[in-house]
Amino acid sequence: MEFSEKLRQLRNEKGISQTKLAADIHISRSAVAKWENGLGLPNDDSLKMLADYFGISIDELIPNKSSEEIFVSKNKTIDQQKKVIIGFAAGCGLGLFILGFIFIEPLRESLIQLGLGVICALLGIFNMCGNIGTIHWYNRRKVTKENQKAYCMFVGLGTLIVGVAIIAGAVIQALGYLAASGLAIGVGMLIGLVLILYAQFKYNRGLF
Repeated sequence: MEFSEKLRQLRNEKGISQTKLAADIHISRSAVAKWENGLGLPNDDSLKMLADYFGISIDELIPNKSSEEIFVSKNKTIDQQKKVIIGFAAGCGLGLFILGFIFIEPLRESLIQLGLGVICALLGIFNMCGNIGTIHWYNRRKVTKENQKAYCMFVGLGTLIVGVAIIAGAVIQALGYLAASGLAIGVGMLIGLVLILYAQFKYNRGLF
């Protein structure tokens, strides 16, 4: 069990909030949140205070500190990548809006659809790279570490297909082929959702 999960478990067993824990050991609540989200590790003094507070040894609290440091480093990278993706998606959405509104009159009615498609496609690519596995996400999932890569691939591919279908539908609609647009979106979303549901039930053992 990772340090972040162990800390959350100990806190829940004691029935206290992050704020209460922070106040009791004289640190900030944001530090506790960071630790529980796998985005930071306590220094030696804080580790000792935590171990004393929960009545366990430091080795029980964090058995392998070097492995945890690698894990935290990866989570920080993922968090930074997530921010970049969100910024990039927002930039693409704004670019599409400007392009469509100023230069491509038929696309004006499909700008929201195009933006949604771009965001889904980018998230799909992001997830296929394994970056869906943020610590916050996996704390709410049953996916094992061994299955994370396959899970990310199926969910990412499904999301990418949905995004591409939405973009294709918007473009086809702008060209005046409403029936074909609906068909493209429907088929793409069906394939994408099947892949996502497959990943959920095979690797997550359920939707939630």
